[in-house]
Amino acid sequence: MEQKLTPEQRARETYRWDLVRGAGHGIIETCWQVFALLVAIRVFEADESIKQFIPAGLGIGLLLTPIGLSIINHLNTRISKVLSLIWVLGALALTGMAFSRSIVVFVGFVAILQILASQSTPLSTHLYSVNYPANKRGSWLSNTFIVGSLLAIVFGYLGGKLLDMDVGLYPWIFAVGVIAALIVSAAVYRIPSENTHSLKSSNPFHSMVIAWKDRLYRKMLIGWMMIGMGNLMMIPLRVEYLANPIYGINASNSEITALLISTVLIFRILSTKVWGILFDRMNVVTLRIILNTVFLISILVFFYSQQMWLIWTGCALLGMAFGGAGILWTLYVTKVAPPDKVATYMSVHSFLTGTRMALAPFIGYSVIHYTHPALAAWIAMTLIGISNIIFLPLRPMIDAKAGEIEELTTPPGGQA
Repeated sequence: MEQKLTPEQRARETYRWDLVRGAGHGIIETCWQVFALLVAIRVFEADESIKQFIPAGLGIGLLLTPIGLSIINHLNTRISKVLSLIWVLGALALTGMAFSRSIVVFVGFVAILQILASQSTPLSTHLYSVNYPANKRGSWLSNTFIVGSLLAIVFGYLGGKLLDMDVGLYPWIFAVGVIAALIVSAAVYRIPSENTHSLKSSNPFHSMVIAWKDRLYRKMLIGWMMIGMGNLMMIPLRVEYLANPIYGINASNSEITALLISTVLIFRILSTKVWGILFDRMNVVTLRIILNTVFLISILVFFYSQQMWLIWTGCALLGMAFGGAGILWTLYVTKVAPPDKVATYMSVHSFLTGTRMALAPFIGYSVIHYTHPALAAWIAMTLIGISNIIFLPLRPMIDAKAGEIEELTTPPGGQA
């Protein structure tokens, strides 16, 4: 049935169901990004030795994506069916989080959820590459991010209020996540897709070699490692900086969720569409440098002040940067990878993202164990500055390759 769809029909069906997926994913992501850490701090009173495994879980999952992609490649089924199964298992992990009564078990289920979510990343990017026209990927995906952010804002606000009423009610937050995961599972099942053999990623080591031999891609990965390490080490430290009374702020649960969920996501929503259009029209390296600079300024403003209006400003800038970073992270390989190697390149990109996500929280928490988060912020800003220096010479190199890839990936018959 799916073979009979025209390129335009495939694109529209993908877009329709990906909007539903994005809505549910916004809720699920909030569960593991903010509420999991808040529950660890406020319910289980976890120390740094265990808390740092919560933000590291997604990194561990991304580390496993080349292996996961290789296994999935050998399955004889539709890619959409595999995605659907991933989110059914994700619902089970969220159920485990809701019923956990020890911090070790709780963190274990958070990690399982993040590992499962990570395996969906190269599959989704492959579907965007195959089903979306090259000149609309950024714009259409930005709409999905906007829908997810709107749902996350409402969910984060209500969840924060619920925890302020009674922190013991946290299982209800994850129960909503279970429902969201099942909705995502049903939505991705309906997305038109090819057989898993089309992923062409049978050997994880071979995938790494193919991508690493690409000189431009190799340099971009190095630059991405610098910005990623700098940015990711600060994400859990924002919760720590606001929630831990030793730093002098000691914000309430609702204030923390208002800052790190509502404010960030509102500005992500306001900027996402603009970033999506820029992705379709701008040199991808130029866009990366602009986003790096916004991330750097957001860290500077947030961690070098205890005045709430400056902290709000830092969160607003962070939201603006996230608005473009999500699109760029998901889609940039479509501008540098051969059409039949998009999933392979994405699995390598995910693997290296996983490396920094697994290491960054440990580095950040190690720094603040001995000193103030401001020192960690200084280290992060230095890494982001190095990233800009690496990316700057790559601007002339990207245009020719991006144009060549777009020609190869434009569907027959014109725009969808």
